[in-house]
Amino acid sequence: MRKITATSLVLAVVWIGYTAWPLYDLLVLVWAIEVRDVETVKRHVYFDAVGRSLSSQLIAAYMRRTGNKVSPLAQSMAATALGIADPVLNKLVSPDGLSELLSVGWPVTVVPSPPPGTVGISMNTIGTVWQIFGNSEYGFGRFEVSAPPQRFVLTFRLLQWRWQLADISLPETIQNLLADELI
Repeated sequence: MRKITATSLVLAVVWIGYTAWPLYDLLVLVWAIEVRDVETVKRHVYFDAVGRSLSSQLIAAYMRRTGNKVSPLAQSMAATALGIADPVLNKLVSPDGLSELLSVGWPVTVVPSPPPGTVGISMNTIGTVWQIFGNSEYGFGRFEVSAPPQRFVLTFRLLQWRWQLADISLPETIQNLLADELI
C-alpha cells in the first residue's frame, strides 16, 4: 500500500511540474516582451522555427490574396514567395520585431499605425494562470496557448530542456495585411 501511495504521489508531483513549467516560461516570455528584455526573449524564442512558421503563413496568405491555386508548381511558387517575403520576415523575426508584434498585437515594424482596438500580449491581457490553463493544450513536448484568447496562438516546444516559442499562428487579418505588403 505504501508503494502505491508513494508512486501516486511522485506521479502527481511530476504531472503538476509538467503542467506548471510551460506556464512559467510563457509568463517569463510575456514579462520580457513587456519590459523589452531582448536577452530573455532570445533565450525563450526559437527564431528559426518561428521564421518558418511565419513564412508558411505568409506564403498561404499571398496565394490566397493573389488568387493563385496550389498546383504542381507550388513548391517553386513557394520558393519565389519566400524570396519576396524575406524583407517582411526580416522585420518580424528579430527579438525587437517579435516583441513589437506580440506586445502591440500588430506588425508595427511593417505597418506603423495599428488600427484601434488592437490587443497585444501583456501581463494584463494574458489573464490569470487559470485562464491561461483553460486556453491551452498540452502534448508530449508541446504546449499551445491562445493569447489573448482568439488572437495569437503560441506554440512552445521543449527544446534543450527549456520551453521555447517555436510557432506563432497569426490572425487572418494580420496575414492578409502582410500578404498585401508583399504584393
